[in-house]
Amino acid sequence: MEYKNFSRFLPPRLWLLIAAFILTPSLIFSSEAEKISLKRYRQLALPVSNPMDMTKLSNGQSYQVTHARFILQFYIDGKNTYGVILKRKKDDSIYMHWCLFRDCEESPYDYKFKIANAFTPPYDQMFFTAKLPPQIKYQFQGLEFYTLK
Repeated sequence: MEYKNFSRFLPPRLWLLIAAFILTPSLIFSSEAEKISLKRYRQLALPVSNPMDMTKLSNGQSYQVTHARFILQFYIDGKNTYGVILKRKKDDSIYMHWCLFRDCEESPYDYKFKIANAFTPPYDQMFFTAKLPPQIKYQFQGLEFYTLK
């Protein structure tokens, strides 16, 4: 029996459809969800000045701070701040300063938190969480990210 004339049994368009189903089952029947990356979707973060007025920031929105020594993205969920350091100099520690006043003028009621130690890898794509202690009963109006250099 000769197998040269398969096209006489099925039209060529049907052969293409069958080949598509056989060669790409992972594309058609995929059950995995697409992963989201902050590095891939940088345009979703709104650029903000540093220091910033927290009364103008909305909860659940992501923001980006571009400093001479680091770049980071963060979002605020109520009292807590979550984020990722996209790029930083390896010899810098990065601090977060919750300020009582909007312009981040020094006050004894301010709260400072170290989010990244110097010379501690990873230097990019490092996630951080800054949670306020429960004993603080007042709200902060300013936020600043800084290094000591």
